[in-house]
Amino acid sequence: MKKILLLFATIIVGINVQAQSLWDSSKPDQTFTFGVRAGINFASSTEHEATSTRTGVHFGVSADYNIIKSFSISSGVFFVTKGFKGNFPEIELANPTKQTASSLSASFIQIPLLASWRIEAPSGVQFHVNVGPYYAYGIGGTTQYRPYDMTFNWDVFNQDTFGDKGFWKHQDIGLSGSVNVLIGHFTAGIGYEYGFSNVAKVYGEFKTRNANMTIGYNF
Repeated sequence: MKKILLLFATIIVGINVQAQSLWDSSKPDQTFTFGVRAGINFASSTEHEATSTRTGVHFGVSADYNIIKSFSISSGVFFVTKGFKGNFPEIELANPTKQTASSLSASFIQIPLLASWRIEAPSGVQFHVNVGPYYAYGIGGTTQYRPYDMTFNWDVFNQDTFGDKGFWKHQDIGLSGSVNVLIGHFTAGIGYEYGFSNVAKVYGEFKTRNANMTIGYNF
């Protein structure tokens, strides 16, 4: 009986220790954490004729409100480039099979609001799992299309991505998620952004998608 009680007590203690490592409700070392972030994007769109990704960048400043050691609210202000590459049919009734090679770049100022779950490893490494909405406002970019004809001649046309005659609307709202590793002051992670807004003004249904890799430093 004593051996059984000892085994039971050992299991309970082990479960408690594991639970504490996954959820630590004690007071954080500091209430606010500020940092800088930068990385690379692989942006695309839901429109089926947007056939490939466009490589871009993101950078900005982050701010975390640390409620307890295992939970924070994370936000910041970031410059983010998105877009796509693809082939689209010409809007030409006389030749409906004619296509254009197209490329769109879009620069946004983006503000996320993320719930951040922090898991402390015994070695001092901290894992962050972040998820929440973001709001983005388009500030610039270029839409390029090159009509192709059977004589293999290319004429390149450029127009602003946003604006009165732009291809996309300014505002985009979506969901962002990421997994990060924090070692000391340095952080690195991967993430994905899923836009809910149809940003197209006229043609098709364009919703932004963006996979990314990030590095950063916390002060």
